[in-house]
Amino acid sequence: MKQSIFVPDYYSRFSCIGARCEDTCCSGWTVAIDRPSYQLYRQTDHPILAPLFRLAVSQNTSPNANTDAHFGVMKMKSDQSCFFQQTDKLCAIHSHLGEQALCDTCQIYPRSFNQFGAQREHALSISCPEAARLVLLNPKSMQFDTLNLETSTLRSFISCRFPSQDQGDPAQMSILNDFRALIIGILQFRQISVGARMMLLGWLLEDTNQVISSETFKHASELLPALGAIADMLRHPVELEKQFAQIQPDLPRKLETLNQLIGQVLSAGSSLRLSECLLAAAEGLAADAGDSDHQLLQKFKHSFEQHYQPYFQERAYIFENYLVNMVILRLFPFTRGTYLELYRELVFNLSIVQLLLIGVAGKNQGLTEAMVIQVFQSFARMTDHNRSHLENLAQALHVHNQDSFADIMWMLK
Repeated sequence: MKQSIFVPDYYSRFSCIGARCEDTCCSGWTVAIDRPSYQLYRQTDHPILAPLFRLAVSQNTSPNANTDAHFGVMKMKSDQSCFFQQTDKLCAIHSHLGEQALCDTCQIYPRSFNQFGAQREHALSISCPEAARLVLLNPKSMQFDTLNLETSTLRSFISCRFPSQDQGDPAQMSILNDFRALIIGILQFRQISVGARMMLLGWLLEDTNQVISSETFKHASELLPALGAIADMLRHPVELEKQFAQIQPDLPRKLETLNQLIGQVLSAGSSLRLSECLLAAAEGLAADAGDSDHQLLQKFKHSFEQHYQPYFQERAYIFENYLVNMVILRLFPFTRGTYLELYRELVFNLSIVQLLLIGVAGKNQGLTEAMVIQVFQSFARMTDHNRSHLENLAQALHVHNQDSFADIMWMLK
């Protein structure tokens, strides 16, 4: 029996490049082990693997652990590398027992298996360098395909699910899927700048949030007028760009806010690849002793205009692909938080990546494809798999409960 799987067009082209990868997915993680894999590891008598399983694999004692998907946990070495990583950077479990012996976490990564109503969806996280290249570097708008896969080959593991308990009412899920399609349509609307698209997305989420937050809200069909009104705005790209131009920038505040966040990330510890990006960006935007605020801003503008902008002038699709993939990967905006919280995260993540790229461009007097991929991939590695990122972001940026969608948009300028 076959099942239809909804996937982005890049998905089928992905293949792990193994030892040729510039990063490793075998270090720096907390690896959950599903119950069947845990039992297999505990029962094996393989002369090489059995001692390692006894050393590195234990039952998950966390009170919040899911007893099936998170039944066990993989212990890491003191340097945060995996006990099963060989000198050739490949996995000993895979080498000796085959791919089917890998736990869900290791076999699935960097794939994401989501469930939206009755619809199964797969995507890739750009925390993997090869996935990042596939996702980000395609100049054409991301399209979507359907794969027909044997049900027996599909793992039951689900990364994100909406609704959380069942498949939901088909009529309402259809409308919510149209909502998602409009979000992607806005992000791929190339007649306006990426900033203007994010502004319009904020308006959409604000309007729909008002509807669903109403005490009288009963059915997803009540969202249709708001969806239609925002869709109509796409017919007037010039006016949208003019409205985006009216948003007042606050570059000193933006630089101060993001520099504080970067400092917090560095102090908390990060991967070597991300640390390289952070330090390069800091050097590229570094101030000399006695520099005034005006001189600091002039240095930033010089890096932006002379080294960053020439690279991205014809490559705005990289940011578009980043945002669209985030929407797909996380079933945005239906999981993990409120519409405002998730929009805030999207805006600030985009702004942080852009600031890092401007700094890296300043240090290196320009950008290369490899530099851009390293920034996006290493940042995603820190954020995509960190369930506390949203909360930490709010704390670091001194977010207030009374903040609105409009209070965030200055970060887009």
